[in-house]
Amino acid sequence: MDDNENSEDWFEARAAYKAGLKVARQWQSEARTALVDTDEYPPAHVNEEGEWEAQYWSPTTRKGLIVFLNKDLEVLRQTEWGAFYEAMAVAASQEILAGQGFSYNPEIGRPGPEALSFVFQRPSPTYPNQSDFIDVQISTSVMLTPPPRRFTINLVRNNGDRPMFGQFGGYETRLAAVIPDYKPDFWWSFKTEQEYETQLREAFGLIIQYGLAAMM
Repeated sequence: MDDNENSEDWFEARAAYKAGLKVARQWQSEARTALVDTDEYPPAHVNEEGEWEAQYWSPTTRKGLIVFLNKDLEVLRQTEWGAFYEAMAVAASQEILAGQGFSYNPEIGRPGPEALSFVFQRPSPTYPNQSDFIDVQISTSVMLTPPPRRFTINLVRNNGDRPMFGQFGGYETRLAAVIPDYKPDFWWSFKTEQEYETQLREAFGLIIQYGLAAMM
């Protein structure tokens, strides 16, 4: 494809994105593109049905919206996506982590799509004035690529009200690094919402079994 054809494709994609953005801003006023690398990918694309498809992201609600448009840039339909990542993490934590004193702190996670994470916090039972943090990080590829997708979990302890990676005097590690027979950079992989919930519950159980002792 030559530069002129590429420029034309990007021009059309931007027009579709802008048309969809009007709908997305009615959905959530701060909606923006869900693309991580805005200069690498067109802001909208034509799907297999020949429709324009543009993905938007709401940092406040941590969920996305897909807007579908026809070739005349008329909106055909819209659908939400992504909200289950947070909802399932919170539900699983309440069943598995709450008994150990952890509670969800939505203010200190990363809202995506550059980095999507959910943080659970408690006062450290063994280190005065420090807090224990469980940081569930969803791979940014979740916003751009089809399944399988993946997440990892960081265990952090430090002073202050948010996890500070690399802070002197604190503690940080990947959960997988303290689990026997796991590779330190292991990520839990999933293809569906059900698999995500299953893998998340497994990982939270391993926090109870291995992770809490490592943070002591």
